[in-house]
Amino acid sequence: MTKPVYKHPTFVIDKKYYRTDLKRYWLELTIDNNSLENLLVIMKNPSRATLDVSDKTVFNVCNYVHKNRKNIKQLKNVGKITILNLIPHFETYSKELKKLGEEINDLDNLEHIRKYTSENSKVIIAWGNHPSGLFKEYELIKNNVLQILKENRNEVFYVEKLSKYGNPKHAQVWSYNNDLLEYK
Repeated sequence: MTKPVYKHPTFVIDKKYYRTDLKRYWLELTIDNNSLENLLVIMKNPSRATLDVSDKTVFNVCNYVHKNRKNIKQLKNVGKITILNLIPHFETYSKELKKLGEEINDLDNLEHIRKYTSENSKVIIAWGNHPSGLFKEYELIKNNVLQILKENRNEVFYVEKLSKYGNPKHAQVWSYNNDLLEYK
């Protein structure tokens, strides 16, 4: 069965990214030129979103932010959404990431996260649970990113709930009426 093709929402007025053939390090989506805040959303890994085509998760993030800008104060002044990932490797099915083993630890990716989080204060973490077979590697990356957020004194949020493993709800399954909560 083929996956549906998602276009970027019509309110996305500009798109930029930095990628290689196998990895996407960041994706910036401008939703309002009159609002100056950049909201960072850190997810698990990129699926298929490019400048031309979105994917379900990126589409969902954009809509969640756009639809809640009036009723969630932390989203009120967001003009740009930057998507970052714990693992920069393109893979639609996260269980396939196991093939990468320790290669999922990407120091360049951590530097991109460090740069963006040092320049922007608000971050939503939305990476979901561990990919199958990569618990130890995922914990290492996750803890490194949480340490970077702590060092940069970011305002960190998650949507609705944490899993029994303490991971934030994956952005692909956010509902527009889910609460945005402070991560402590």
